[in-house]
Amino acid sequence: MLKLEIPSFTGVPAFTDDLVDELGAIKQAMDELEATARKLKAELIRRGVGTYEGTKFFAEVQHYDRATISPVLVRKLSNDEFVKQVTEVKAIDAVVVKPINE
Repeated sequence: MLKLEIPSFTGVPAFTDDLVDELGAIKQAMDELEATARKLKAELIRRGVGTYEGTKFFAEVQHYDRATISPVLVRKLSNDEFVKQVTEVKAIDAVVVKPINE
């Protein structure tokens, strides 16, 4: 079983570089956990639709269709005015964290 040391967040660090490093360490740990979760999910999917039980959790593998609308095709097949009427624009605040070594 994968065990990671993840420091608990007890407050905002006083210095910006400490804040950035703490955020980066947490993001890195989350990325590693998400990669492991993707592998475990892929194995359950490979085993097929059904319910699987552990000692603490259960998982249900499902298969279903999801309908989506292609924005590329909407723009291609519609006029600009229609696209403007159905397009919702939202302001996004984002923080991108990357290791300095890369």
